[in-house]
Amino acid sequence: MATTPRSQSALAADPNFLKRLGPLLLGEAIVVAGEADDVPNHFLRRNLAQAIIQNPSQMSFSLAPTVCNGTNLIAATTSYNFEAGAVETSATDPEIRSQISTLWDVMAGA
Repeated sequence: MATTPRSQSALAADPNFLKRLGPLLLGEAIVVAGEADDVPNHFLRRNLAQAIIQNPSQMSFSLAPTVCNGTNLIAATTSYNFEAGAVETSATDPEIRSQISTLWDVMAGA
């Protein structure tokens, strides 16, 4: 099914997708937490990383709408899997991780 605002919203709220998103956010947070102090927007970037490291489940819930409306997920197919009872995306983990990285400064408030 073509990606629509409604399907992206459903994906962002899907518990199975949120379980998938958490480790992807955490992986990027660990990278950002190790950045040098002179990286642009470091303070804000590191604050977001620390919030994700401390509570990946809650931050997945908070950040999912932003990630799901990024280019990589909009370009993917979003559908409902009736057998699994879940909204799914054809976006791969590397595509989602790339979207997280691209949106990091935006999500950090920079």
